[in-house]
Formats: sequence, structure tokens, C-alpha cells
Amino acid sequence: MSEYARVEIAQPELKELADAIDDAPGDRLAKTKLRSDLDGELRYMERYREVSADDPIQQGWDANEPEFHAKTKIFSVLADAMELELGHDKGRAAVARARKRQGDQMGAEMAAKTRGKGERLNLNNFFKEFWGYFQWSPKLDTERYYDDEGNMVKYVLRLNCPIGDYLRDNAPDVEFSSNFCDLDEHIALAYNPNIQYSRKRWVPGGYQFSELIWELDTAGVID
Repeated sequence: MSEYARVEIAQPELKELADAIDDAPGDRLAKTKLRSDLDGELRYMERYREVSADDPIQQGWDANEPEFHAKTKIFSVLADAMELELGHDKGRAAVARARKRQGDQMGAEMAAKTRGKGERLNLNNFFKEFWGYFQWSPKLDTERYYDDEGNMVKYVLRLNCPIGDYLRDNAPDVEFSSNFCDLDEHIALAYNPNIQYSRKRWVPGGYQFSELIWELDTAGVID
């Protein structure tokens, strides 16, 4: 971590457990696995549950699991209908375009709000707007890395995901699930195209929790 001027680890114990997991994703979005470590994932999740038990956002996230499942089922029914009506390839491509348009609109609106305040399009300001859209999402286990000018250059988020649980157990394949979950990347790139988004772990890909990463080096910050 010597390349970072400042590092904020919200839950050092959870980070240690996550880093100890002996697995390997097959791609930058963790859609496939080259190596799995279910025991390590379960150890992390057991402790995550203990640490997050009193977190009000986590409590709401878990209490609304049936609603998340229901809403994800609605997406799945509509996405499946598109494939049935238009054919597999055309239908799936249409859903992908629709989700990208949604992400592009959200990201552009976020960027406009930041610029309206006279502020720069860096990760610090990205998350000010991003969490305005996703206030209900847990943010308990995070890592924040900063450069010597105070710009956040890397943000890591780990969390359980009832949306991902539904997709992991019911979606026909991971590309179908990506049309739901890639919204995060579309939003980030529409906000600032220099942001690099990746997933180290991803529940629809077969993991027990998701680990999402946003990166933006100093040179990529836009006025």
C-alpha cells in the first residue's frame, strides 16, 4: 500500500478474512472462477453477519430481501420475454442496451450535479452522488485509498446481495445476470469515462458475497 498517501479500512478484520480467501476469478467481472474457496467465503460471511448485525442499513437490506427477490424476478420475466419475442441474441442485446441507457442517464445526471457545485469528477464526488441513488445499500465493509492530494483513487465495497442471490439461483447464465448488475459500471463510465470498474467476487457468478472495485488515478480526474 506504499503507493497510496492514505488508506482507510473500515473493517480490518473483514478485509483480512476476504484477502485470505484462496480463490481466483476468471475475468475482471468475476463471471467465472478459475479457483474456488467456499470455506473461506463462508468464514468471511459468518463474521460479516456478526459485525453488521447492528447496522441499520444492513438490517433494512436483509429485511427487504423478499422485495428485492420480487423486483429481480420482474426484471427476469421481462428480460426472458424479450428473448422469447425477439430471439435469444436480439432480445438479450435489447435488454443490455436498455440497462446501458439507464446507467448512462444516471451517470450523466450525477456528473451534472457535481459540476453544478463547481466540483471535479473524482471518486470522492462520484460516491457523494452514487450513494444518493443507493442509500439503501450496505456500506459497512469498505476500503478507501487516497493520493497525496486527497483524491480517492480506489474504493472497495464488499457486501451480501439478495439481488445476486436470486440471479445466482434462477438466472439461466451469468450474461443474463450481467444485464442487471453491469448498471454499476455504466453509471461510473457515464460519470467519468476514466473510472475503472471491476468485481473481484460477484454473487451471481457463484460467490457468497460481492466485492466491487472502482479505481481512478489522479490523471483521470476531470474538471
